[in-house]
Amino acid sequence: MLNFKILGVPVQVQPIFWLMAFVIGGGFGIEPNREGFIAILLSMAVIFLSVLVHEFGHALTSRKLTGVNPSVSLVAMGGLATPNTHLTNKQSFWVTWAGPLAGFGLFLITLLGLIFVYGPSSGLHFAFAYLIPGIDPDQRFLEVALHMNRFALVAVTMLLFANFWWSVINLLPIFPLDGGQIYAAVEPSQIKVVTVGMVTGIIAAVAFLIFGRLIGAVLFGFLAYENYQRLQQMKGGYR
Repeated sequence: MLNFKILGVPVQVQPIFWLMAFVIGGGFGIEPNREGFIAILLSMAVIFLSVLVHEFGHALTSRKLTGVNPSVSLVAMGGLATPNTHLTNKQSFWVTWAGPLAGFGLFLITLLGLIFVYGPSSGLHFAFAYLIPGIDPDQRFLEVALHMNRFALVAVTMLLFANFWWSVINLLPIFPLDGGQIYAAVEPSQIKVVTVGMVTGIIAAVAFLIFGRLIGAVLFGFLAYENYQRLQQMKGGYR
């Protein structure tokens, strides 16, 4: 177990987090050589940084609003920022938003770095041709990709992907993702919250399965089932 502090906030990294980072970073497809080993370590480092930035968005906003020092844990499914105090619905709303916004901020820094080095046209095209299906890579994409060495390309593409798509996905209204918690802060009916979470989770799982993303399909299938269980417990309480 790794323990340290950043800006006075205690951070705990559980060993299973590194396994998750290894799998998501493409560890099972690693090339059996020095370059492949370095590439997977670099992917894991970017995942670690991205999750940490996301959780510190929650943590620092919580401390700003409450005056109480929070704590951060990096766990199997990503991360958890614990406020260590009660949050009002309004505070919870803003604390929850801060995580995805921090991720989008790191994405924007990466994008601005690409624009600074390669110019607006090539930098923007490289980023969005990589991220958005249907945008065909052209000469501008190749100019950027071929200019970077392999390790820079791994780091930049992982920074783009993790901080754009993970932030977008985290805003889906599926409890306990950030989007589900934001929805719960403004929706009085918790039955409606978990029903929307269950249905959205099923749709997301099917979409990931269609695109051949088994890990995503399993994750959102699990979240859909978790919301289904919450729904059954809530309905049972009204009998």
